[in-house]
Amino acid sequence: MALRRNNNRENFSLDLTTCSDIIFTLLLFYILTQNFLPQTSLELPAIAGTEQSSNSPQRIEISATGQITWNGNTVASGTIVPLIQEKLAAASQSQVIIYAHGQSPAGISIELLDHLRRAGITSVAFAGKPAELNE
Repeated sequence: MALRRNNNRENFSLDLTTCSDIIFTLLLFYILTQNFLPQTSLELPAIAGTEQSSNSPQRIEISATGQITWNGNTVASGTIVPLIQEKLAAASQSQVIIYAHGQSPAGISIELLDHLRRAGITSVAFAGKPAELNE
């Protein structure tokens, strides 16, 4: 004895005409009630030249050999403390970014951080150089 089911799926259909009418009506309602604001021009500040402003962060680089470079100028290891006191002591709100090479001695970075903290600089960030810039 074989049991048979009536397959009603062949006769099933869904009428989407009313659905598309409702979507079209909602779209019209949204467009007609939308408040269009006029575009206003926005003036951005001009980009400064190569000079370092007081708000721009100071860039300190430490090479793989431990050589310190301050904003592109090479600094002797004994003159870093007077340089910190000279350039940053007056502006305690200065920001400093230390770019350390992956193979640079960690002690130099820590000493540099200690000197900056003693000078009153509280905003110090460490960054690594990308591999293609490492020498």
